[in-house]
Amino acid sequence: MRHFATVRIDAFRRSPRIALLPALVAGATLFAAHAHAQCSEQGPFQYYTGGVQQACPCFVTGEQAGAVFTLPASVYPIEILKVGVGWGSVFGGSGQTLEQAIHIYAGGLPNPGSPIFSLEGPQLTDGVINEYNLGILPGEIRIESGPFTVALEFMNTNVNDFYAGSVVNDGNGCQAGKNVIYEIPGGWRDICAPPGITGDWLFYVKYRSLKVTAQGSPAQVVFSNIPVNQTSCDTVFVANTGCDTLLIDGISGCGAAPFSIDTTMTAHSVPPGGQTLIKVCATPTSASPANCTLTVASNASNQPTMFAISIDGVTAVGGPPPSDGFAVLGVVPNPFNPATTIRFRIPGEMAVTAEVWSVRGERVATLVRGRVYAAGDNELRWDGRNTAGSHVASGVYLVRITTPLGARVARAVLLE
Repeated sequence: MRHFATVRIDAFRRSPRIALLPALVAGATLFAAHAHAQCSEQGPFQYYTGGVQQACPCFVTGEQAGAVFTLPASVYPIEILKVGVGWGSVFGGSGQTLEQAIHIYAGGLPNPGSPIFSLEGPQLTDGVINEYNLGILPGEIRIESGPFTVALEFMNTNVNDFYAGSVVNDGNGCQAGKNVIYEIPGGWRDICAPPGITGDWLFYVKYRSLKVTAQGSPAQVVFSNIPVNQTSCDTVFVANTGCDTLLIDGISGCGAAPFSIDTTMTAHSVPPGGQTLIKVCATPTSASPANCTLTVASNASNQPTMFAISIDGVTAVGGPPPSDGFAVLGVVPNPFNPATTIRFRIPGEMAVTAEVWSVRGERVATLVRGRVYAAGDNELRWDGRNTAGSHVASGVYLVRITTPLGARVARAVLLE
């Protein structure tokens, strides 16, 4: 069996060299657009300590050396963005070497399986940690859970050639199960086991989380003082607070009298940072209180998203609506261009917040926030502009008016 001897390198530079294949450099701006601010690049994640570096001129063509990574379970799934490979020679000065490939496997020891991604023909520079930007490539290098393996496959035999470049370890102790080779013959094994090396390979990864989480708002909707056999509606929102697309699989509950739901404006695919809406209505048929739970199933790690819906007050059967109740009286004109007036009634002096939302669940404008209005009929004006002062596109918008008594929603249609 071949002895995997390592020799100290005195001139190894610890600062990484950013290595990009020429064909990839032009696409470097793609990654910036691809990443989300709340799900930014993490790392480097590594096992080596940056101590004494030792080269291992001990490989033949087709063999591999690499590291097995296990990240915290809370970050998965992830996208691999960059990998780093330490490269050096005993006597230095080997310049640049072209090797077979860098492989990423979705498994660890005893056998990581087949590669899920391969970067063919990586060019490695002697004496540095070579970094490869994989985030600019089409698609995602996605890892659902750990462990996973990053390995370099050799094109050039370097056994006992102290002038040849090879992978490097830190010489500070080899952590079992985290450093591997693919040996010919023999296959995959832990290189920390004798005969092996005395340090951790200089490999690292940079990544971003693709974990999906969802948040519902408001968590509770209470319908108060609704006249019997009349309908009152409100809106709840499901926000994507994670790092990948939220996919809504199903919406259940609150579909039987006295409740109903309207999902015609509900998006079933929500990008990170976005949200979608569900309209919930109540039509009491008696004076009895009622409640239900609206449940939204999705691919979020914290799903399902649940909303508590209830009726806690109903006017007498056959009685008229309360003259001092909270209600949206109308949107005039509707459709409109360029502006419209929203009329509403409140039973007493109270703070009012009014917002305009798109049917995709995006807040378009805040008309007032916490402004105190007198009891009775009041008006708000929307000029068809968003928060930035720009004219919005034609379409259907939702005006949501919120008071201490709850929220009411009206539709407004802008026509060009």
